[in-house]
Amino acid sequence: MESVETQLPSSMSSPQLARAFLRSTLETWKLDGFGEVTELLATELVANVVTHVGSPMTLRIQRNSSTMRVELQDPSTALPVVRHPDSAEEHGRGVLLIDELASAWGVESRTDGKTVWFEIDVSTATEEVHGPETS
Repeated sequence: MESVETQLPSSMSSPQLARAFLRSTLETWKLDGFGEVTELLATELVANVVTHVGSPMTLRIQRNSSTMRVELQDPSTALPVVRHPDSAEEHGRGVLLIDELASAWGVESRTDGKTVWFEIDVSTATEEVHGPETS
């Protein structure tokens, strides 16, 4: 499994930094066809940490032949909750988006915080986006 990670500060620029990191990694891995959804979901996770935790975080992306996994590690032990806000509410849809768009997601609790992760099935990504590989 390939894996890369970056450290992000808790600042308003962190979602943008996360998107740039993911875009570069996915392009390198020829998984850029999954960039929009991956960036959206990771941005939601990063924004939650900036808003609710206010501490630096680690963004990690891993892949194997069929799955891409994005993890965000932070020092808070508070777990994310899937909310179903009404149309008048401005916030509260981030985890719902992850629940709806990711193949799977979850939380790994640790004594020093948690890691929230989501996975996306990428088994057909390279061929769909870049055409069949030739040897």
